[in-house]
Amino acid sequence: MVPSTDMTQEDFDNLIKEIREEDPDQLSSEFLVREEPLSEEKLAKFEQKAGFQFPEEYRYFLKKFGAGEIGTVTVLSPDPDSQFSMWDGKEEFNRETGFPFAEDSDGIFYAFLVENGVCSKDVWAAEQGASGDLSYTDYEDFFEFVAEVGFGVDL
Repeated sequence: MVPSTDMTQEDFDNLIKEIREEDPDQLSSEFLVREEPLSEEKLAKFEQKAGFQFPEEYRYFLKKFGAGEIGTVTVLSPDPDSQFSMWDGKEEFNRETGFPFAEDSDGIFYAFLVENGVCSKDVWAAEQGASGDLSYTDYEDFFEFVAEVGFGVDL
């Protein structure tokens, strides 16, 4: 099973492999809508525009799987032209302090905190109607968030 701390790319890939084997519909493109993965060049361009580098786990996911639905969450894209753009309809977020990277099935947005131009890897949440106020979660990084919120895996 996946270790309880610091989920690595290999751990995350193994989790996805297990899910594909146990319940292929959870990751099937027939049931989920996702975009093509982003290239390193596009990610770098979006980071330059944002003014900070995205967490490595989030970058890895976008390069391998692309933005869109996975499990019970929708991973948002830094691409303003994406159907899953993190910039659409989330004006209440203060881009100086955080940016939304996902939304769950209950309408809760999840964000990375940005302080002094540095993006954290830990996950913060903003409930709808909370005026963009972020509250800390126990998810240490993007992989842990997707595993626990998207797939209900206890780490």
